[in-house]
Order: sequence, then C-alpha cells, then structure tokens
Amino acid sequence: MKRDCYAARALNLVFGLVLVALGFILFVSGFSFLPVVGFFLAFAMLGFSTFFLFAPSDRTCFMSKK
Repeated sequence: MKRDCYAARALNLVFGLVLVALGFILFVSGFSFLPVVGFFLAFAMLGFSTFFLFAPSDRTCFMSKK
C-alpha cells in the first residue's frame, strides 16, 4: 500500500513540474509571440501547477492496517 502512495505523490509532482515548465514557456513567449493569450495561459498553468505540487496525499495512505 505504501508503494501506491509513493506512486501517487510522484505522479502529482511530475505533472506539477510539467505544468510549471509549460507555464514558464508560455510566460516567456508572451513577451514576443502571444502577448495577451500567452500571459493568460501562463498564469493559468502556474496556478494549476501549484495545485498539483501541493496536493495533499490520499487519506488511505495514512490509514494503518491492523
């Protein structure tokens, strides 16, 4: 059961880091290619990435089997 908890947390971290990278790419492209849309999408991506990076673990990971 612990292995599933680590896999779920790792998936959240990877997905959050991918969204951070995409957000920064869109933010940089907002200066030259897509001024309004790039910034709007960049802030949305960065907002979603914080959700995944700081997502709480599943409750089942804290329950102990007796």
